[in-house]
Amino acid sequence: MNFFLDMLSQNKMFPVRKDSLMLVAITVLTFSQTLCTVMTEEGGMRLPKNVLPVSYNIQLLPIIEEGNFTTPGFVEIVVDCIETTSAISMNSADISIDESSITVVDIGSQESIGVMNLIVEDDRQIITIEVDSQLISGRQYKISMNFVALLNDELRGFYRSTYEENGETKYLAVTQFSAPDARRSFPCFDEPNMKAVFTIKLGRKLSMTSNSNMPKIKTEPIEGMADYVWDYYQTTVKMSSYLVGMMVSEFTSVPSESELNRVPFTIWTRPSLTNLTKYAGNIAPQILKYFEYFTQIDYPLPKVDIAAIPDFAAGAMENWGHINFREADLLIDEQRSSEVAKQRVAEVTGHELGHMWFGNLVTHDWWSLVWLKEGFARYVQYIGTDSVEPGFQMDEQFGVATLQSVFRVDSLESSRPLDFDVNNSASLNTLFDVVVYDKGASIVRMMANFLGPETFRRSMTRYLHSRAYANAVQDDLWRAVQEQVEIDGLVLPATVKTIMDPWTNKMGYPLITVTRNYGGTSGGTITQSRFLLRKSTNSTDSIVYRWWVPLTYTTDFSQPQKSIWISDQQDSIPLPDLSVTDDEWVLFNVGQVGYYRVSYDDTNYGLIFQQLTTDHTVISAKNRAQLLDDTLTIARANIVPYEKALDLTKYLALERDYAPWTAANNALDFIDIMLYGYPDFNEWIDYMSDLVVPLYQYVGFDEGPRDTHLFIYTRTHAVHWACTKLEINDCVQYANQVYASWMTNVITENDISPNLLRLISCSAIANGSDPEWNFGYQKYLASTLANEKIDLLKAMTCTKQTDIIYHMLEMMINETSGIRLQDANTLFSNIAANPVGHGVALDFLATRWDEVNAYFSGYVGFGGSSMPGLFRSLCDRVNTNEQLAELTKLRDDHLDVLGSSKTVNQV
Repeated sequence: MNFFLDMLSQNKMFPVRKDSLMLVAITVLTFSQTLCTVMTEEGGMRLPKNVLPVSYNIQLLPIIEEGNFTTPGFVEIVVDCIETTSAISMNSADISIDESSITVVDIGSQESIGVMNLIVEDDRQIITIEVDSQLISGRQYKISMNFVALLNDELRGFYRSTYEENGETKYLAVTQFSAPDARRSFPCFDEPNMKAVFTIKLGRKLSMTSNSNMPKIKTEPIEGMADYVWDYYQTTVKMSSYLVGMMVSEFTSVPSESELNRVPFTIWTRPSLTNLTKYAGNIAPQILKYFEYFTQIDYPLPKVDIAAIPDFAAGAMENWGHINFREADLLIDEQRSSEVAKQRVAEVTGHELGHMWFGNLVTHDWWSLVWLKEGFARYVQYIGTDSVEPGFQMDEQFGVATLQSVFRVDSLESSRPLDFDVNNSASLNTLFDVVVYDKGASIVRMMANFLGPETFRRSMTRYLHSRAYANAVQDDLWRAVQEQVEIDGLVLPATVKTIMDPWTNKMGYPLITVTRNYGGTSGGTITQSRFLLRKSTNSTDSIVYRWWVPLTYTTDFSQPQKSIWISDQQDSIPLPDLSVTDDEWVLFNVGQVGYYRVSYDDTNYGLIFQQLTTDHTVISAKNRAQLLDDTLTIARANIVPYEKALDLTKYLALERDYAPWTAANNALDFIDIMLYGYPDFNEWIDYMSDLVVPLYQYVGFDEGPRDTHLFIYTRTHAVHWACTKLEINDCVQYANQVYASWMTNVITENDISPNLLRLISCSAIANGSDPEWNFGYQKYLASTLANEKIDLLKAMTCTKQTDIIYHMLEMMINETSGIRLQDANTLFSNIAANPVGHGVALDFLATRWDEVNAYFSGYVGFGGSSMPGLFRSLCDRVNTNEQLAELTKLRDDHLDVLGSSKTVNQV
């Protein structure tokens, strides 16, 4: 390993030499990660609170016909006047309002108030109605107007989606109002803390059906419009505007057959896919019932509709009573869908149903606190999924799938706190990032651990009851938890607020350094400091980064763990007497439940490494995963020598479990990328082959009936490295043979394990040429199974043919190619991750920027607009100064677009 140890162990940056290529590569990537974080601030997006909504009556008639995708509408809003005013401001975007139709009426006196003017501020997405006399504080008023909204194709607001049925293009109208896009459907007070009740009336053709949050009351013909009817819906509970859900379609309904249906569940999908609804229809009622037990609060609405939408920006959206899903995240064929796809459906279902309490019943006060809904929903999706699929071992997955994922982002100086505000509507979607979801879930998990499961559960019930049908800030949460702590007699070293505030108000996380005493002297020192992959020499950040850290440790996993706290006022504390000899190890952060990394003195590292080599199973799988991720990442920051970190990886030749190999896969992939293209890359391949081949031989290619869920996951790691990275002959030959048999109709896709379809196709396409790629593309077009289509799309990007790669990038911006707008980022990011494709993708974005930008101009999905997302995906494979220079130029040439939102590179 000396070929790269010398390069990895350098502690200073200096010009390129043969023995420092790896260090330069690491430095380049670190700079590229900073480069890939862009943000600007604008102001003035908030509404005044002089009037607040009480109720809405909404009437919408979506015209779903080519040449006239519009939605004529009418809205009547009852408001409370909080402060005397002569101006009423609300949100509106891309809506044409009939000014002559605007009325303002004093409900008490029934007197009309004259409308003088309508001010439209498109950049702020705010309209202001100026009236000729004062609205008086304490009185109620009714505001009404006619308007026409666009039924756009941008996957936001009230938009149109399409699909093919029997050779005919079908349209549907569906909503995506988060965040915040209700204003694109009807003028409204589109802020989460301006809750109201909504009475909805939807127009449709007789050949179609409509859905909304509440059950339908009645249907009546539309006067003067043959074949059109109005559907009237019950009034909703009090809720935020972003939770309004509506759909007009030709979908078919499939009632859930679960016996647990206290609340009716219905899945809506295009008619040809109704056979794919059984799994979701079975688990969703069970998860809802579990959450009712967990929260001790009944689901308050009379029904749950779940719709599978062909074009959908997010994975799903928690509209109260009418949840929309991307097809791939709801519909599975239990014979042809992979274990990954099956788990994805369970997790997304758990996430969205968790929102019925965390987000819908109790809503964040403002978008800066969106972690209060998304962090909790991410956390409860794990326990909700576990309640129906205990064989998935969700707790084993949390550390490697969620905590370690956000660690990579939160170790950058360009990260952000959980409580983080933006000042313009265009940037709100950038808040829906890995920090909000995964850091939010990780600190909730940490809090649940130090509270204990029952105190935590009871405190959640208390919190939800205290703010039901209202909004919450962080202090509301901390207050409810503190009250429960005191009731239960739990002793904490400080108040819940004192402990938890630093975790939400500061970005980053601590590195805990454990230094033991030896030679017969017990104890030692524990220190905390902010962990950064790279520290800027000219940082102006004056924040003191210390936290209240609940430390857990063990010297024997067969015994109960021990715990100790370090406060946010302490840089270090004494290490307690461990009652172990000098030749026994100690390990901190048991189960990797705490949101911190750990490093040790050389002797303790040596004892841990020795244990892993002798019998690694003595240390839990979760902590083996922690050791790999912590140590390899700390080495990247030059805190631990890379030689020591790579010594740790030697034991992987003995490792057979999912969590450690997942952590290793993420960390070692970085080294693989950094060494790619350098003379010593072949030696790296030899080293990794020694680690991977034993695992590959152990798991094999053939699946067995006794394979567990995580064993199947582990096989995909082995095949991924063996076939696509290391190109081990046995693996490549097997994949090529299976794919060739598929191409010649010896077998069908039903004969290929869905868990290996993507990897087999990827290997064959990578080692093939036009025929292999064209076959994969035709199978992609022909597949009606959304998750299978995504697997095939990813496999297509494995090609090493630059002309095919360029063709795929052109397909990405061609609406007739069969690649949906929602999947374009998947295509581009996978091409950018391809060693051959990265340069092609960078060149394509640089030379075709205007064309790509125009194609994606209106599409804003979760995480922000498309162009920063495409740019961000180019960052991970940068390992030369030349690539960095190209990326820098691309950024500098397009700051007008890239500077419009904050994107955080997910390392």
